[in-house]
Amino acid sequence: MSTTTNADAGSTTRALVRKEITHYLRHPVFIVGALLLAAVSWLGATSPDDRASTSMDGLAPGALLGLLGIVVMASLTKRSDRAAEAAGAVSVSQRTRTLALAGAVVVPVTCALAWFVSAVIGFQEHPPAPDGVQFGGVDDSYIYATMFAQGVMAAVGGPLLGLMIGRWLPRRGVAPVVMVLMVLVTIVMQGIFEWTRSWRVVWPWTHFYGAMGVPGDSDRFMVLTGSPFLYVGYLVALCALGLLIALLRDPEADRRGLVRATVAVAAAAVVLLVLTIVGGYDHTLVNPLSSGR
Repeated sequence: MSTTTNADAGSTTRALVRKEITHYLRHPVFIVGALLLAAVSWLGATSPDDRASTSMDGLAPGALLGLLGIVVMASLTKRSDRAAEAAGAVSVSQRTRTLALAGAVVVPVTCALAWFVSAVIGFQEHPPAPDGVQFGGVDDSYIYATMFAQGVMAAVGGPLLGLMIGRWLPRRGVAPVVMVLMVLVTIVMQGIFEWTRSWRVVWPWTHFYGAMGVPGDSDRFMVLTGSPFLYVGYLVALCALGLLIALLRDPEADRRGLVRATVAVAAAAVVLLVLTIVGGYDHTLVNPLSSGR
């Protein structure tokens, strides 16, 4: 009987995942974001920046799939709850519905991966100029890890944050407010301000290089401290933490088990954060070539 019950539960979850994927694909905010990302990807691949190539293009999926994904997923979570209330006693558990919504993240992630492939090809076809992003031993893998963190991982983290909001703060307007706050904090934490550079990686979106300038040359390229490879691992831990926190909202959940898992993942995230901070370059690198601007 237990095997039959588990099989039925798995079948129900898969069916709900397919339904939530369809809902995500049809959401107007996602459609607008995906179309804009396609246009940006085309422009980036065909006429990239001369000094950065496509290495700085992670802002596009980060905003159009990550930030907008907060609103999309919060909306889908409310829709799922309304459908469950209408179904009454025959509705599935909140845990199953949360997992189904998390499964729909495959939609923005697929778009982000398509962007990533396009950006990598663009970087290979149009390498940056010597006064740009690649200098001082910075290799392609370093660039690709940063692009993956900024673009692909944002497409996971943004919707999962929206799922958390939909579970814990389902009031109208919360998701857009959080989205705006994310933008404001990201402006501070992207490495432009020197006082944030050593610990900026605590935030889920930041730069590892850019035209941040030096005295007398405001467009000089710099590479900051920290490891983008370990940063990806830190972001994976944050995403797992977000899903666990969303699952904790279920009043029928195994709270003891979820709390243990949450504490373990949080500890792993802290370790990965520390390793990210101390990893990579131990000091800021400045391109020896003037920007000429």
